[in-house]
Amino acid sequence: MGRHRYGADSRQIVLISTIPRGLLMSKREIPHGLSVYLDLVRFGAASIVVLSHLWTFAFPQHPLPWPGHSAVVIFFVLSGFVISHAARPELGLRGYLHHRIARIYPVVLGAAVLSLLLSVFGVNTMQYAGTRGTDLLDVGLNVTFLAQTWCNVALPYNGPFWSLNYEVWYYVLFGIWCYHPSRLLLLVAVIVAGPKILLLMPVWLLGVYLHRRMPVLDRRTALWIFMATSVAGLAFFWIDAGARIREVMRVMWPEAMDLTRGSNQFVGDFLLGLIVALNFLAAGSLGMSLVLKCEKAIRYLSSFTFSIYVFHMPLAVLIWNGLGVHAAAPFFGLLLLGIVGMGELTERRTKWYRSLLAPLFAVAHGSVPAGRAVDRLAEPPGKHAGR
Repeated sequence: MGRHRYGADSRQIVLISTIPRGLLMSKREIPHGLSVYLDLVRFGAASIVVLSHLWTFAFPQHPLPWPGHSAVVIFFVLSGFVISHAARPELGLRGYLHHRIARIYPVVLGAAVLSLLLSVFGVNTMQYAGTRGTDLLDVGLNVTFLAQTWCNVALPYNGPFWSLNYEVWYYVLFGIWCYHPSRLLLLVAVIVAGPKILLLMPVWLLGVYLHRRMPVLDRRTALWIFMATSVAGLAFFWIDAGARIREVMRVMWPEAMDLTRGSNQFVGDFLLGLIVALNFLAAGSLGMSLVLKCEKAIRYLSSFTFSIYVFHMPLAVLIWNGLGVHAAAPFFGLLLLGIVGMGELTERRTKWYRSLLAPLFAVAHGSVPAGRAVDRLAEPPGKHAGR
């Protein structure tokens, strides 16, 4: 049971307590070119999510099929890859929780405040935004990440937030797996997370497996794989393969497919995840010199990725329905300003929030190396699309 044996099969979760803790974590560095490429990919995926939700409102006369759900898969594979890298042995459970909470909760609380403000002022909702629900209860379920466990509760005015519930449970399960290997504790976490969230965990684990097992390919092989996976990914989206597989399964198991809801494309999502993982594998061997030329701009844009995903729907509701701005240029202009403003208050202040929380976790600020590039990547995503 070496450190490379636990990747893609979620059934191995039950074996966690039999694996030495030190073997579960890796110190493999992410190649510089791949790190920048992943930043570019996640920013692009977040932008696609926004367009998949808002394009039809701003440009109803020019409908385009933005692959929002495919961005979900990209984010999950990327997240598993980077969290695997971030889970260093020297971090410990407290350090792991400290870093993840400082990264996630400022943005989560910002989204919750926006939802409550929109509810207080009675702003009408819109497609993909999620219903107002019971407001306080729905907000509470989402900020505690219980809204997608055994139920299906949207954060008011922020339907895309549902995927963050998935991501956080993957962090929890992986953290227990790495730092506190206990069959009982892991079983409790698995039961609370529920089958719907677990169905997509193999997609996330593809990223973990890739990080632990990523070989170096010769340039010609890497180039062919990179081009083939890029074409295959586009083809997968274009023919909507995930939805087609889901509909075939729905004929055979209609009740089960209804219960899985946001996870009912799990077979297609895993297949697409394989394509994405192979693309990342190839990129890691290519050096990505062209991408490196734009590193500074890519790093800056990607530093708002989490904010783009989490804040775009409530801000869109505010601007579109609250302020009545329906022209495309001012609408997207105000949306961009809102995202940048919220990002500067939350996502881009992670270091400050980490220092603020350090006494709570008895971790001296800056005492545990974590790598800024890793933390920029290690964020939820953005699954990021409507269901």
